[in-house]
Amino acid sequence: MRSKLNKKGLYNLVFGTYRTIDYYFSSQLPVMMPKPADGIAVDVVIPAVAKDADTLPLCVEGIRTNTLNKIGGIYLVSPRGQGMEEMAQRLGLEFVPEADVLGYGAKDINYVRCGYDRSGWLFQQLLKLSGSVGSMDYFVTVDADHVLIRPHTFVAEGGRSVFYVSKEYYYPYYLFFKRMFGSFPYQRLSYVAHKMVFEKARLSELKRLVERRSGLRWDRAIIDLLKSDEALSFSEFETYGHLFPGRKKTLLPWREKSLSKVVGKPAAYAELASAYGASHLAVTLPDYMKARG
Repeated sequence: MRSKLNKKGLYNLVFGTYRTIDYYFSSQLPVMMPKPADGIAVDVVIPAVAKDADTLPLCVEGIRTNTLNKIGGIYLVSPRGQGMEEMAQRLGLEFVPEADVLGYGAKDINYVRCGYDRSGWLFQQLLKLSGSVGSMDYFVTVDADHVLIRPHTFVAEGGRSVFYVSKEYYYPYYLFFKRMFGSFPYQRLSYVAHKMVFEKARLSELKRLVERRSGLRWDRAIIDLLKSDEALSFSEFETYGHLFPGRKKTLLPWREKSLSKVVGKPAAYAELASAYGASHLAVTLPDYMKARG
């Protein structure tokens, strides 16, 4: 166990440092936002629960203000009975009961690791990978605490998918990838960026690959491969991003600001855009960093 922890720490230190340096220099360049593809609309899918009620309106305003691609529909995927149906109506969103997407809910997974219940964390990743919400060939998932404050392209001219990349390095994500696909993924930067565009055809290919290799339904295969001694060991963004063909994607630094000192309700959208828009593309207001009353 000690040698495993040491190896994890060493990899996180070495590759994390490399990515931090790489990202620093990449993010200093001016952002050249690609032109959106003509004739391609994207759906937007936002998984959320009641605790996201404060940030969700900001998230939606950012999407509507700063998505350069035409938007087909914006879908709120959430449990029933938490007031989220009413919020969806107020914000003009399509409400999708989360249990209808995969046929089960977070509680049915019962994913408890290292003393923490991570069922909801895993379930929202499986929701994104389902690809069954919306009618467009492309959909963008955005975390409910993530707010776009400058224009974003998600599908560029020529049908290229635009991935926003970060400096994160978390070794267990790549060990999981190796267990599932047989090889260790190496790319300069991370696809963990609170948002991602998915092409449904390629997502279907990914899931068929998982099923061929495992002999199980794709979501069951992911759950079964999770290790009992890792609280967090799977990333839907890393998995999809690493398997997506390089010739069909454009990488941009995500240039995000995490507002870690938020107490109570966050600032208005215009205030966030004014305060951080000159240097960042988005801000994140993570719930776990907020003060509890």
